[in-house]
Amino acid sequence: MFSESDPYVVFLRQNQEKTFYMKAWGGNCGDALIWLGTEQLLSDLGIRTTLNPAQADVILIPGGNQTMYQANIDVWKAVWAKWPDKEFVVGPMTAYFDSTTWVEDVQTTSARIIGMFARDPISYANLSSCDFGRDIVHGLSHDPALYLRDTDFIERQKEGIREEHTLAVFRADSEGYCIADQRLQWLFRSMPEALSRRMDFRLKARSQASKIATAAERSAANGNLKVCDISRHTIPFFFELLRTAKTVHTDRLHCMLAAAMLGKRTFAYPTTYGKLEAVYEHSVKDWATVEFVR
Repeated sequence: MFSESDPYVVFLRQNQEKTFYMKAWGGNCGDALIWLGTEQLLSDLGIRTTLNPAQADVILIPGGNQTMYQANIDVWKAVWAKWPDKEFVVGPMTAYFDSTTWVEDVQTTSARIIGMFARDPISYANLSSCDFGRDIVHGLSHDPALYLRDTDFIERQKEGIREEHTLAVFRADSEGYCIADQRLQWLFRSMPEALSRRMDFRLKARSQASKIATAAERSAANGNLKVCDISRHTIPFFFELLRTAKTVHTDRLHCMLAAAMLGKRTFAYPTTYGKLEAVYEHSVKDWATVEFVR
């Protein structure tokens, strides 16, 4: 993982003499781990960074679930408008269609986009299928948070490992449920907006409650089930609850990744886009075991 032949590493080395500015975006602990992993990767590659975009040659969005939320794409567009002279790169991300305007925006902008990378094979296939009308380097890499796996950061977290509770970490947004039947997907998209909002609210609540019930049933022998979406809290709190968990049940990608890096027994649950399964198959299964609950 992140070997010298990794396309993202190759690309960064090819641009090693440039100064990078890492552009922040709204998110949660998962995005913070992506940020920390990218910082460490750039440092280890000897790439200069700056906190002043005016002094940068390249503005880098480190990666994550960028294309699923229009607010993230609006960050891209704001960068393009404010810093048209800078080169622009998106690190390893989920690249899916239909949720935002990202493909059209990339096709129509005059911004100097030089690289876009995927963190799973499905996203890479989607990126590769896009006709952006320009020469943008793209490649399949790994979620940047995983670069922390063999660093002092994770080793220090391991110093505090204990087994005090079973931890259930489940999202309460629209990514939390999965509609497998394509006919139901079509029906849901065809509903009037007011009705679809009500259905979305009910599906989110029902999915989260079902997952919590499954986690409780599986942890009955262990007792002390702690239910908390730690991804919405601080990094220290996030890792404290992970360090002290005996087992972890989650539908949060970076909770799964962090638990795996800590060596915790981990149960992963499906989400709307299958991103946990995709990242696990591509980046995790060779060094950690995660049991997927269907």
